[in-house]
Amino acid sequence: MDLKSQFRNVAPVMVMLYAFTTAVLTIVIFVGIENGIELDHFTQDPSTIMNAPFYLGFFSYVGILFWAGSATLCFFTRYMLPRSESLAEVKRFLLASGLLTLLMMTDDLFLLHEDVFPNYLHIQEGIVYIIYVNLFIYYIFYFREELLRSEFLVLGLAYAMIGTSQFVDELPMPIPEDSFLEDAVKLFGIMTWFIYYTRYCVFALRKSQ
Repeated sequence: MDLKSQFRNVAPVMVMLYAFTTAVLTIVIFVGIENGIELDHFTQDPSTIMNAPFYLGFFSYVGILFWAGSATLCFFTRYMLPRSESLAEVKRFLLASGLLTLLMMTDDLFLLHEDVFPNYLHIQEGIVYIIYVNLFIYYIFYFREELLRSEFLVLGLAYAMIGTSQFVDELPMPIPEDSFLEDAVKLFGIMTWFIYYTRYCVFALRKSQ
């Protein structure tokens, strides 16, 4: 492909991407200056700022990668599926699944229900849990037929592990590092979530051919 064609095809996308990135950086600079926050706190790795070992938050980072992988697969598969009335429900399911996964990833990444909502937006953690549970119930009810046509047992196992992890830290543990068990169960749940949507996307693409 010649340079002119490349520029014509890529330029609109690059302009939008750079405009979005510039807007985010501008907001970050404004928030940092207004609240007396050092700007490198927004850009550097937490372990670098705190002079902590590189493995700090290892499980959390791995979980974020699997969340991101699941969301990407859902969005990309939806994009790759051909336009067809028979695939309309599949596309809606993939879009909703990608958005739901993106919400879970954002919550994990920025500690929404643990820190942001209760401490900055003054929304109790219990209320956030209720909202999340209702979102999952609506998702399951609305897409119940599509879920029943899929390997729903795998997704149910993922739900069970992620849900259980939220209550593990409330149980008396024989070891002082009880959060390790909580995060380990959660990681298994996220990986199971990833397996379900990976297999669903593969089957959807094969079926559309």
